[in-house]
Parts: sequence; structure tokens; C-alpha cells
Amino acid sequence: MNVEKMLLKCEFEQWLYDEAQLLDDIEFDDWFDLMHSSLRYQMPVRTNKEGVERPDYSTEMFTFNDDIELLRLRVDRLKTDYAWAEIPPSRTRRFVSNVRVKDFVEGEKAVVKSYLLIYRSRSTDIQHDLISGERNDEFIFEEGKWKLAKRIFIVDQTTINTRNLAIFV
Repeated sequence: MNVEKMLLKCEFEQWLYDEAQLLDDIEFDDWFDLMHSSLRYQMPVRTNKEGVERPDYSTEMFTFNDDIELLRLRVDRLKTDYAWAEIPPSRTRRFVSNVRVKDFVEGEKAVVKSYLLIYRSRSTDIQHDLISGERNDEFIFEEGKWKLAKRIFIVDQTTINTRNLAIFV
């Protein structure tokens, strides 16, 4: 790996680390500012397939399939008394790893893959959630900043063992 590729990888790692901190710190408005106006934010339903058949997730059914307007509504709802699933807010810790820049056009676009592990605890509950998967992100460079234009989160579990999924991935 040459120095330019290492610096590029480091740039997107830092972007993803900063994003994780905003989410863990419940700074949803600042996190939302990282999104591009053309955003598509998806989590396909995981399926079980025979052998090595791929993809092993649905391309037509989603746990969530948000555009920028729907994501804005989700963020705004968390600031109201109607977000019962997140009162009090979950305590989360996001661990980002295996960041790979798969495609890059300087000053235009980038495709980045990463792994995500989320630890989540709720109120005084002694149970916790672990959610893991791979993120396939597409970025657009706009006004001197990288903005997230598409995220597909491929969760590792076929059945997610959590009471709700009111957090962001």
C-alpha cells in the first residue's frame, strides 16, 4: 500500500470514527449534517441460503429503507416525548474496523466498506445487545466535505435479538 492509499484510508477511518462518536454521544443533529441530500439508508433483511449462494440477504425487503426526509423525521422524533423506545436513550458504543476504500474519485465520490459492532445497554436492564455487520457506504464530496450518500448495513444475525432497533447504524 502506498502513502496516498494509506492517507485516504486514514481519512475515511477518521470520518467513520467521528460519526460513531456523534451517535454514541447522542449528537443526532450533528450526525445528520454528515448526510447527503440524496441519501439512501438501508438495512436489508438477512436470509438463510443453501451453501455459498449469495447474496444471503434480501434485495427487496428491508428492516429500514430511509431516504433523507424519513431519516430527518427519525432524528426529529428522538427529540420528542413520543420516542418511547429510546426513553431513556440507549447507551451505545460503536466499534468500527476493517475499513477498506473500494473505489475513489478525488473530489467526487468514494465507496468504503467497514465492519461495525454496536454494544447497547438500556436503563437499569442487566441485558445488553450486540449487533454486528458490514457497512457498504458511498460518499459524495460536496462543499469541501465528504457526505454519506448511501449506506447498506448487512447485519450478521438472521434474527436480531433486541427489543427494538431505534438506534442508527
